[in-house]
Amino acid sequence: LIAHVGCVSTAESQQLAMAAARVGFDAVSAVTPFYYPFSFEEHCDHYRAIIDSADGLPMVVYNIPALSGVKLTLDQINTLVTLPGVGALKQTSGDLFQMEQIRRAHPDLVLYNGYDEIFASGLLAGADGGIGSTYNIMGWRYQAIAKAVREGDNATAQRLQSECNKVIDLLIKAGVFRGLKTVLHYMDVVSVPLCRKPFAPVDEKFVPELKALAEQLMAEKR
Repeated sequence: LIAHVGCVSTAESQQLAMAAARVGFDAVSAVTPFYYPFSFEEHCDHYRAIIDSADGLPMVVYNIPALSGVKLTLDQINTLVTLPGVGALKQTSGDLFQMEQIRRAHPDLVLYNGYDEIFASGLLAGADGGIGSTYNIMGWRYQAIAKAVREGDNATAQRLQSECNKVIDLLIKAGVFRGLKTVLHYMDVVSVPLCRKPFAPVDEKFVPELKALAEQLMAEKR
């Protein structure tokens, strides 16, 4: 169980890391500091401070330039993943060449693929697994992709990835997170199909498709 503790403020991230250790999480994770333009050394100091506050829990570093605004070079990633206390990297950049370079440079690093739509490709590039959002509604499909890749059945992995991506196509149209909450609502997982503001509710025109998707996934899971 991994607690994400990343905040703009290092002190707030430290407080959350201490709480995660206190209540029994297995690891902590944090995005790179965002909003303000920080130097790379400031990024490293931020992670060191969180690790020091996490009472021995391993750190999962997040590389997600599209949302953090921070594009890490391979050399910078190499530095971050070798900081004492770092146990894993979530690579959400879409750069599969960089994924393979990271795996080649760090064969023992726990490496997670980020973008759900390239999960199969990420595994082939060296990822051990993934951390994603659509796993919440069709996790068994991703488990089957991982099994197919392990067994060398790339055709099955590709077919299953395409099935996942059809769902992702709809979610992108509806708004990924509001769409996911709506599907989870119709799967009887969450009672309220809303994200926190400023996210707006899903447009009503997408509700029939999302409800049908929920019914399809529940039937498939059985």
